[in-house]
Amino acid sequence: MRNKLVILSLLILFIAPGLRAQSVKWKPKAKTEPKLELFHSTQSVHFVTATFLRRGEFEYEISHRFLPPISTEKSFLGIDGPARIRMGLAYGITEQTMLTLARSNLNDNVDVQLKQRLLTWRNGAAPTLIAINIGAGWNTEVVNRSAADSKNVQYYAHLILNTMLKKKLAIGIVPSYLYNSHIYCPSAQYSFTIGTNLQYYVSPMWSVFMESNTTVSGYRGQYNSLLVGIELETGGHFFKIFVGNNAAPNPSQFLAGSDLKFKTGNLRLGFNITRILKF
Repeated sequence: MRNKLVILSLLILFIAPGLRAQSVKWKPKAKTEPKLELFHSTQSVHFVTATFLRRGEFEYEISHRFLPPISTEKSFLGIDGPARIRMGLAYGITEQTMLTLARSNLNDNVDVQLKQRLLTWRNGAAPTLIAINIGAGWNTEVVNRSAADSKNVQYYAHLILNTMLKKKLAIGIVPSYLYNSHIYCPSAQYSFTIGTNLQYYVSPMWSVFMESNTTVSGYRGQYNSLLVGIELETGGHFFKIFVGNNAAPNPSQFLAGSDLKFKTGNLRLGFNITRILKF
């Protein structure tokens, strides 16, 4: 009898852990919701969206703003004239955090941006994403001034509110603040603006969009900014071509306003190309 009890005890000792391991092994996994994305791209044109790169992804950007209006004679829609050029590289630190470093040839402006998602609301009729983007622009070539002068540095912040209607129309509202709006003013100026970007997705590949920026208070260039264009999306590429009145490529330059009024004779051609890179 005693031997039977010993054998039974040994069986319980060795078999029970195996049963527990099996129960853990076959335990159903918790369901995870897919990542919510409204705008397909991480940026409209001058404004960023609440769409983010995946962790570890890079995004390369190159953009042009041609200075002559498309109505200028013998300029081939302004393309033959000088252009403002911007190049940038973004990195997905996490699924909800992005870092961007870029440069434009206007005043040799170098800017760095950090974007962070704040809220995801999965409402069926109008899903909403909220994020914040903060940055600084350093103008390294300013007439009659050392590059190290503190007056060459501009700071800005965007609050990004994105939603989508009918899975077709993406809507962005972007209240923005810019400090030191005009680097040549004796005292630092500020600009508080309300940006708007709308994008209608005709198909998974094609869409049309508009973007505007209206100064509510503080310093503004002569006019508010407005542009309209089309986007082609294919294989990790986003190609945007548009016409507008503002030729400033970097955020700290764009937020200060435009030198031309938005009308037929003043429209300039521009484009943005971004490419997602995975290693």
